[in-house]
Amino acid sequence: MAKIILVSTKTQSTVWQLAQALRAQQHEVTVLTSYGDLPPENTNGIEFMAYFKKWSVLEGLKIIPGLFGMQPHILHLVLDDDRMNAAQVILSTFAKSHPNCVLTTSLLHIKRGLKKTNPVRYLVEESDIITFPTVESLAQLRGLNVRSSQQGRGILPPALDFKSNQHQLGELEEAEASLLHNLQNQEYFVLPFREGRFNPHSDRFERLRMLALRHKVVLWGTYSHWSLRERKQFANWMEKNGCGDRWVVTGAISPQLSKKLLTDSVAFVMAGQQFTPVEMTEYFMRAIQAHATLILDSKQNSVHADLWKNGVNCWVLNYHSIHKDLYKLLSRSSFKLPETLSEDWAQNSHITDSSMNELNRLYNRALASAR
Repeated sequence: MAKIILVSTKTQSTVWQLAQALRAQQHEVTVLTSYGDLPPENTNGIEFMAYFKKWSVLEGLKIIPGLFGMQPHILHLVLDDDRMNAAQVILSTFAKSHPNCVLTTSLLHIKRGLKKTNPVRYLVEESDIITFPTVESLAQLRGLNVRSSQQGRGILPPALDFKSNQHQLGELEEAEASLLHNLQNQEYFVLPFREGRFNPHSDRFERLRMLALRHKVVLWGTYSHWSLRERKQFANWMEKNGCGDRWVVTGAISPQLSKKLLTDSVAFVMAGQQFTPVEMTEYFMRAIQAHATLILDSKQNSVHADLWKNGVNCWVLNYHSIHKDLYKLLSRSSFKLPETLSEDWAQNSHITDSSMNELNRLYNRALASAR
C-alpha cells in the first residue's frame, strides 16, 4: 500500500476516477487541488486538500513541509495540457529531490509541443513515470533527454465519467423543438461543426459534401463567428453541389437535444476532424449514451482503443486514406452495426481495468527501484 498525492488544478473526472480506483486498491490517496474546488461525491477515504488559490511559487514553498511530512511514496501530477504553473514546478522539483518519492506525470494533451522552451519538456524528462492518453502521443518522447533508463511509460486516457455527464432531460426550447420537427422522417448524419472559416478547398468540407449527397447533414455547432459573406458563400457552394436543402447548423443546443439528435441519426461522424483526447472522450460519452453509430478515423480510435471494434461497434476509416474509405462506406446500403456500446461496459472496462493495472505495475516497479 502506497501513499499517493494526486496534484491537479481542478478535480476533473480523470483525476477523481483515478483517485477512486487507487483507493479501491487500498492505497492512501490525497487529492491536492485549487481552493474552493469540491469533490464530486463522497470521498470514501480519499483525503481532499483544496489549497492553492494562485498556484504561485510562495504557495508551493509553503505547502512543501506539510506535504512531505506525510512522507508520500508517489507524487502524481495530472496536466490537462503541456503547460505548468509555478507551484507545479516547485512540487515536482521537491519530489524529484526526495530520495524515496516517485515523481509521476500524466499529460492529457500536447498542444504547444515539447520544445526546449517548454518547462513541461524537462518535467517529462525528469519523471520516474510518464503517461500519455494514446500510443501516438507517447511517441513524442523520442528525442528527449530522459534522465532515467528505468523511466516507466504507459497509456492513461481521460476518464469516461458517465455520472458527471448525466443531465436532467427537460422540455426543449421552441427553436430546438422546431429543428427536431423539421428533421422528422429524414435520415441524417450528425457532425461536430467547429470550422473557423469556410474553405471550399478544405478536405473537411469535401467530406461534408460527400456525406450530404447521401443524407442530410446536421452540423452540431455554430458559424456565428463567420462573416455574412462567408455564410452566403457556404450556402451557395452547397447549392451548387446539389446539397442546398441537405444541411442545417444547430447553433448552441441543450444536452437533451444533442442526445435526441444522436439517437435518431444514421451515424455520428467524427472522422477527419482534430480533437484533443478530452474532447474526444466527451463526444464518445455522448454517442454511447445515445446508442449512436460512430464513424471514427484510425487516429481517433487510439483514444480508449480497447473499446472500439471496427465493423462491430463502430466504423473506423484509415486516417491516411479517409476519402477513399468514406466513399466505400457511403456505398453501403446500411450503417447498422452488430453491437452498440453500453455505458456500464465502457465505464467498467476502462480506468478500473487495463489502464489501472498498467499504472499499478509502473508504480510498483518505480517504488522497488527507489528503495
